Amino acid sequence: MLKERAKYFSFLNRTVDHILIIISAFLAVLVEQFYHGNLLRLVDYESLHPYMIPFVLIIWQVLFVRIEKKYLYRTTSLKTFAKQLLSINSVGLLILILTSFLLKEQLFYRSTIVFFIFISYSFLFGKRLVMKLFLQSVRSRRKNIRNILIVGSKKRAEALVSELSAHSEYGYVISGILDPIQERVGKGVDGYQVESGFDRFETVVTDRAIDEVFFAMPPRAIPGFTEKMNFLISIGVNSHLMINVDMFTNGIISQTHVSPFIEEFYNLPVISFHSTTKKISLLVLKKYLELAICFGMLVVFSPVFLIMPILIKLNSPGPVFFRQERLGYHGRRFRIFKFRTMYKDAEARFKELEDLNEQEGPVFKVTDDPRITGIGKFLRRYSLDELPQLFNVFQGDMNLVGPRPPLPAEVERYKPKWRRRLTMKPGLTGLWQISGRNLLRNFEDWVKLDIEYIDNWSLWLDIKIIIKSIPAMLSGTGK
Repeated sequence: MLKERAKYFSFLNRTVDHILIIISAFLAVLVEQFYHGNLLRLVDYESLHPYMIPFVLIIWQVLFVRIEKKYLYRTTSLKTFAKQLLSINSVGLLILILTSFLLKEQLFYRSTIVFFIFISYSFLFGKRLVMKLFLQSVRSRRKNIRNILIVGSKKRAEALVSELSAHSEYGYVISGILDPIQERVGKGVDGYQVESGFDRFETVVTDRAIDEVFFAMPPRAIPGFTEKMNFLISIGVNSHLMINVDMFTNGIISQTHVSPFIEEFYNLPVISFHSTTKKISLLVLKKYLELAICFGMLVVFSPVFLIMPILIKLNSPGPVFFRQERLGYHGRRFRIFKFRTMYKDAEARFKELEDLNEQEGPVFKVTDDPRITGIGKFLRRYSLDELPQLFNVFQGDMNLVGPRPPLPAEVERYKPKWRRRLTMKPGLTGLWQISGRNLLRNFEDWVKLDIEYIDNWSLWLDIKIIIKSIPAMLSGTGK
């Protein structure tokens, strides 16, 4: 998945470069025509022959690969980008002029090519500037980061910690180092301290919202290694073994039900076990498709956002919006937004209703909950109270479609296998929404629906859920 993610980003990154080059070529033609007072038209065989555009793309692609391939946005300075782009455009200009001279054909006006060089340089540098600032902003807000736990504290662990410490732009945060060898506890590993309590492995993984676990020592030296691997697989946390050939002996890997594969983790060889097989490209498409749909929903439901605050205020004193801490991807905490549907003392009155819970498991639900306001009943019936969660989608804490976002108190009571619900971002709607959510009394049934969604996820499934959610809302069956 690491390589797939990198390759996909690289492909999109270069595709944008090519699009900017094409736009620059057409703009150069228009600027040349305007400069000479000619009639403006995009296609001009004399100013720049259309056949030259594919040739230009090939030349610039070769130069990108030769000159820019090893540069990362977060580590490369703007000065370096400027120099490299200057080299690319200068060499490209010489090749174009030399090609025209050797073929003795009028493929373009030299003024057009000069304009093209200036325009493309501006666009390409501007894109790199925007990307660099955007990625720095993402990291500074601790978005799009991966929390990792390292097991082991010797050479393999030192190499991994050294690599990640030197390259914070990778987006990996070391959340802890554990070692089953008691004598190693308290030792330093490149600025990090080995923690005590290796027997708390499962608790550390769940409490710290760990995304990846790196075993940086031989499996035979790790107590309960197979059980720990199966635990990680069951809750959807990826794991990696720093390569050592003796791990293939004694049937260690054959005892797990996820196929391992060898990959490079930033020049460090590892064997990885991924509990899910989601396609990065489709997940990126899902994200932007959902953002587009959410924007459309904001427009459609804008009257609700204008009217409901007034009705909520008139119906009962208290804030318009209800904010509550929920757990998202791998247990990350975030604040969920809803229109307030209960009286402001609802939390204080929870204890007196706790014994009336109609749900089996960690979820709480009571028919005709006396804490719900009059307007709150209407909002819940048509699921309008959840509309502010659109802002959670824009913030990146939620998806439009996904598992139901749980409370921290609920997750504390989870069985280990239930934590697989946290391997995808929670959603505003999902299979639970369109499968009679109020008729589901057993929490196991909720879990089955969420895991069925995760295991069978596809864009088409998301589209079907979105379509079926509309009549579910209009039917007014919410509580």
